[in-house]
Amino acid sequence: MNESVTAGRMDAAWGALRSAVLEPFSLLQLQQLNLRLAAEATAWKEFVSGRQLRIAVLGGYTTQPITQLLLPLVLAEGYWAEIHEATYNTFETEPLDPKSSLYEFKPDIILVATGSVNLTSWPAPGATEDEVSVLAERVRQAHVQRWASLTAGTGAQIIQHNFDPPSTRPLGRLEGRYAWSSTNFVRRLNAMLWDFDGRGIRVLDIHQLATDCGSRQWHEPRWFFHSKHGFAPGLIHHYGRALSGLLRGMFGTTRKCLVTDLDNTLWVGVVGDDGPEGVELGTVSATGEAHAAFGAYLKALRGLGVVLAVNSKNDEAVAAEVFATHPESPLRRDDFAAFVCNWNRKSDNLRDIARRLNLGLDSLVFVDDSAAECEEVRIACPEVTVVELSGDAAHFRQRVEALQLFAPLDFTADDFTRAQSYHAQALMAAATDVPATLGDHLAGLRMEAKLATPQADDVTRVEQLFRKTNQFNLSGVRYERTELERLLHAPDAVVLAGWLTDRFAQHGLVAAVVAHVEEGTLIVDNWVMSCRVFTRTLEECMVNHLLAVAKGRGCHTVRWRLVPTPKNDYARRFFGTLGWVASPDGSVANHEMSVSADACHTFVQLT
Repeated sequence: MNESVTAGRMDAAWGALRSAVLEPFSLLQLQQLNLRLAAEATAWKEFVSGRQLRIAVLGGYTTQPITQLLLPLVLAEGYWAEIHEATYNTFETEPLDPKSSLYEFKPDIILVATGSVNLTSWPAPGATEDEVSVLAERVRQAHVQRWASLTAGTGAQIIQHNFDPPSTRPLGRLEGRYAWSSTNFVRRLNAMLWDFDGRGIRVLDIHQLATDCGSRQWHEPRWFFHSKHGFAPGLIHHYGRALSGLLRGMFGTTRKCLVTDLDNTLWVGVVGDDGPEGVELGTVSATGEAHAAFGAYLKALRGLGVVLAVNSKNDEAVAAEVFATHPESPLRRDDFAAFVCNWNRKSDNLRDIARRLNLGLDSLVFVDDSAAECEEVRIACPEVTVVELSGDAAHFRQRVEALQLFAPLDFTADDFTRAQSYHAQALMAAATDVPATLGDHLAGLRMEAKLATPQADDVTRVEQLFRKTNQFNLSGVRYERTELERLLHAPDAVVLAGWLTDRFAQHGLVAAVVAHVEEGTLIVDNWVMSCRVFTRTLEECMVNHLLAVAKGRGCHTVRWRLVPTPKNDYARRFFGTLGWVASPDGSVANHEMSVSADACHTFVQLT
C-alpha cells in the first residue's frame, strides 16, 4: 500500500486499504498501519477531496484499541478522520463540563464505549419486578441525560455501545428465568437502548458481538484487571467489522450489489465440462449441501434488498440451465438483476454490470473461489470489494456475513422491493419490442408517480435516501430522523417525497426534497433521487411540482443549492438540460418559474 502512495497511485492504495481492513489483524498491525497513514496524511487528505470527520471516543474502560481502529475504517469508506480520545473512564463527567476538551474538539461523531462492567448497581437476589424496573429506569435516565448533553453541546451523531453479557452468571441455567438475574437485567437494558436507535443515537450491538465471539473469550479477565480493557484486544478485528457495518450505514456506503461467480462458488464442479446435471449441489454430498446453503443465504440477502448479479467465465445458456432445471438450486435465473457469462476479464464484466444497474463500482461486492480472479479484480477495479471464497464451502456464509457489508442502518418497506426494482431494469433493457423514440419507450412503461409530503411512516426511508444517495444529490446535506420530523411541522419548510411505479415493478419511495422559504424565494436545500429511476422524466416532474409549490407559497424565485462532488455529475448535468446556469455561489436560480409543460407527460397519474 505504501508503495502505491509513494508512486501517487492512490486508487490502488485505497483498494489495498479496503482489502486489508476486511482481513483479521492484530493490535500491533493496527498500530503500525496508523503510523503509516499518519505519515501519508497529506496524500490521503487530498485523495478524499477534503471529506473529513472529527470523531471523539468516550469510554468506561481502556479505549486505545478502538481509537486505533477508527482512522483505517473511516478512510476505507472515503473519509479522513481526526480522533479525540477522552481521558479514561470520564464518560459520565466529561459530557457535563462545557469547557472540557471534548467540546473544544467539536466532534461530528461521538462513540460511547461502555458496557456491563460500568454498571454500578445490579438487582438484589429476589428483587421484585418493581424494584428491577426502578433500577433499569435509573440507568435509562442516566443515558438519556448524557446523550442530551452531548447533542446540545456538539450536535454530533452518537454511537452507543449496548451492554455485553455479564462476565459472571452465578445462577447458571436459571439466569434466564428470573427478572432479577444479571442476564435478564442486561437484556432489559438493551431493549431500552434499541427503543432509542434512530432517535438521536445509533446502537452498536456489542451484546451480539460478544455472543458471536464467545463470552469467555470476550471477557478475558487478565486484560481487564491488568489494564482495564473492556474486551480482549485479540478480538479487535471482530469489533472493527461490527463498527464498520454501522459506519457504512451512517455514511451511506453500505454495499448494494453482490456479484457472484458460479463454478465452485454456487455449486461444485465446472458446468461447462460436467453439464447442468453433473454439478454437485444440494443433498447429493456434504459439499454440495454447503454450496446450496450459500445460495440460500444469497437468496435471503436478496429478500432484504441486496441486488444479486452473476459474473462467470461460462457459456450463458449452459449456466442458466442449472437455475432453470436443478431441483435443489435455491436460486433461479430471475433472482439476478444481471447475468454476465462470457470469457472476458471479470473486471471488465464488473464495469459492465455497474453500468447496466446504474451503480458505482464501490457499491459492488464480488465473491469468487479463484484467488487469481480475485486478484485481477482487486488490481483493475480497486473500488470493488472483493471477498475470496477459498477453502471449505461450509464457511462461505459466515465469511460474507461477518464482514457486515450489506447491513443497513434501518429497514423500510422499500428495501424489500429494491432487488425487484433492479431486476425490472434488466427486464426493461431486454424487452424485445424496442420503441421508435424515447417518448414511446417511456409511455410504454405506463408509469405512475406520486409526489406528496411524507407521512410519519415514510421518515425512515427519507432519511435513508439522504444518507445513501450520491449520484443525484444536489448538496450532500444529510438529515437525521429527528430533524426531518421537525421540518415536517416547520411553517417555513417544504419536505417532499416521490414514489414511482411502472409495469415492471413498484419502485417505492425513490426521491426526496427539503426546502425552505426565505424572503420570497423557495430555497431547495437538497434533493436526492435513487439511480434506479434516472431518465424517466421524474426529475422534470418534480421540478414542475416544486415550482407549483413555490407559487403557492407566494415565491417568485426558486434557488437550488448545488455543491459539485465527484459523484453527482448526473444531477449537475440535469440542470444543464433545463438551460439553467449556476450562480457564482454555486447555486442554480430559476427566474422563469417554468419547465416544459409536457415534461412529465409519460406519467398517467400525478397527485
